Amino acid sequence: MDTFPKCSVCQQQFTLKDPAPYLLPCLHAVCEMCVTSAAGGVISCSTCQREVNLTDTSLQKDAVRQKEIFHLTVKHRPTELLCTNEDDGNQAVCWCPECEEFLCEYCQNMHSRVKASRGHVVETFTDTTSGSMYAESVCKLHNPYPLEYFDKNCSILICAKCRLGEHTEHDVGDVDVAADAAKGRIEQHGKNVTAHHTSHQAYLKSINKAVNDTKKTSSDLKEAIHHTFHSLRTQLDQREKELIIDLENQTKQELSNLHTEQVTSEGESQRCKWTSDYVKTVLRYASNSDFLTLESSIQDTTKTHLTSLPPDTHRTSATAFNTRGLDKLKLKFPNSGVSLHMAQNKQTKVHRQMTVI
Repeated sequence: MDTFPKCSVCQQQFTLKDPAPYLLPCLHAVCEMCVTSAAGGVISCSTCQREVNLTDTSLQKDAVRQKEIFHLTVKHRPTELLCTNEDDGNQAVCWCPECEEFLCEYCQNMHSRVKASRGHVVETFTDTTSGSMYAESVCKLHNPYPLEYFDKNCSILICAKCRLGEHTEHDVGDVDVAADAAKGRIEQHGKNVTAHHTSHQAYLKSINKAVNDTKKTSSDLKEAIHHTFHSLRTQLDQREKELIIDLENQTKQELSNLHTEQVTSEGESQRCKWTSDYVKTVLRYASNSDFLTLESSIQDTTKTHLTSLPPDTHRTSATAFNTRGLDKLKLKFPNSGVSLHMAQNKQTKVHRQMTVI
């Protein structure tokens, strides 16, 4: 089952009856209650830990997630949709995008007979698609003129009357052309973030390999140390313990360093995935106005991601062990037959040495 979006602050799931979600600069959603109750006017996104100062940032309603919630409700919770035309509590069976109302079977029949609405194209819930959940936008100043142009100077949608009025000297183009261009750029942002996410996944894979190699090297060294001291147990017990402790401490430090890199890369990888997922949601549910409104936010987020491009692979540090101290001990016991095999990574340049004096 598809998952309903959640508020990235209080983690409450959005529903169709709730107030509209708002879009944070990190492209996560926040509910209106968390916006109005933000302590000190600062919202902290619990998903990516980014803080937003509401005095400096004006949040817009997340129209794309509203449509996603609508689609998911129609798909998975249709019994929650009641007729809004008469408020009679009847089960709704269709949706009129132009009236923005849910209609029961009776109201649907009446809707098709009334002169003012009989030309409206209603959609039954079984036929509703993700791209058909919004009516054509109309100008608030010149209703019912449709918003069929995009003013590049003002970055807003306008109607034919607006174009002949105060926008007459501006760079104005067809809204479909502008939206297609914005959609293309958003798609490219999505591809860039997806590729960035893929590179982080590859980098994480190399870190995981480094963790396993370090553990294996440590295991091999432990085995070698135990073998060396097997015939010298009485005289060398104390020295063996010191060597093991030293080895484990250095192994712990190496794993700690790798863990730090791993956590950092995992965090950026997850942020890439969140952005990539939201871009997919935008491309699936957004209207023309949404593409134009969201392009700047998505571009800024993508640029933030791309500034932290990871290496192609983690440069694994080989682990070396200095055996000079053991050689001196073996000279005192020439018949012990002790041998120590060192584990080395021949494919990677040695950056660190685990040294026992």
